[in-house]
Amino acid sequence: MQFSGCNHLYVDPVDSENKEEYLEAVWMIEETGESPVKISTISQKLKIAPPSAVQMLKKLEKEGYLKYKTREGVILTRKGNRIGRRMVRNGMLIESLMVESLGIEIDPKVACGIEHHMTDEFTNAICSLMRHPIKCPHGNLIPKGTCCNRNE
Repeated sequence: MQFSGCNHLYVDPVDSENKEEYLEAVWMIEETGESPVKISTISQKLKIAPPSAVQMLKKLEKEGYLKYKTREGVILTRKGNRIGRRMVRNGMLIESLMVESLGIEIDPKVACGIEHHMTDEFTNAICSLMRHPIKCPHGNLIPKGTCCNRNE
């Protein structure tokens, strides 16, 4: 059997997705007003032990995604903020697509899996297709993209 079109398989390294999950969590917590974001808050949100969180957060600091302040917590850098915000936006748009356009229940595992593989072009296409939704199915504001012309 010959397949045409989708002959290439691509899998992101799990390490990359793990980093994005941390940045997404920190971004979401910062949005609630906690700054710096405490390690305990991050470890609770991600359901991991604080020492594991510290290990990854120090790695993310070395890569320029955040500033780690001992005994205080972390603050995203511009680079980390961009990725955390993108992951939140991607996830919210996928959940909105599931409910509003596809008429299916939100499957968090599917939404989380997809959000890591979305390009900006794909995200903006979904957003435009859905006429730039303002809120996700959970009632939270969806971060605007470059395709959005919403008034604030």
